[in-house]
Amino acid sequence: MTHPMSAPLPRPVGWVASAFSMLAGLCLLALVFLTVADVVSRNVQGRSILGTIEISTVLMVGIAFLGLGAAEITGKHVSVSLIESRLPALGRLACSVLRLLLLVGLGALFILGMTEVYQGALQRGETTSGVLRLATAPWKLVLIMSFVVFFALAIWREIHQFLALRKDRPGKKVAA
Repeated sequence: MTHPMSAPLPRPVGWVASAFSMLAGLCLLALVFLTVADVVSRNVQGRSILGTIEISTVLMVGIAFLGLGAAEITGKHVSVSLIESRLPALGRLACSVLRLLLLVGLGALFILGMTEVYQGALQRGETTSGVLRLATAPWKLVLIMSFVVFFALAIWREIHQFLALRKDRPGKKVAA
């Protein structure tokens, strides 16, 4: 479904997602300034700014992953519900349970996997292969944190969607 969050978020989660969204915006702004500066440098001095490609790549990772939480809150992620919207209430409820299980499983897999990658990068002192040799561990930590926020929000949304579907199920007996 592509609807904004209907259930109120815990304040700290909303703050973190908003902060990540602002950081993504700052990364985008930095990328714009770097690109303009690089073009001007190439036209005026005849050479590019050293490390522009490395820095741009790191900034694009920040833009893409820091914005995940904000996209989940506002319902801006691409989704297709052509089949699900035609299912009876019980079928939609089953789809919600399946989505919830997939979110928990994939979230755990991504976060645990990225945590191992991050620890390995720290132990090896991993850097980019370009001229600047930028440390990769901080950006891998950004990935982990953005996945935690995204999956927490997505699971929160799905739990509330499941509860709403369960409550609105036709034929449900109401206790007197």
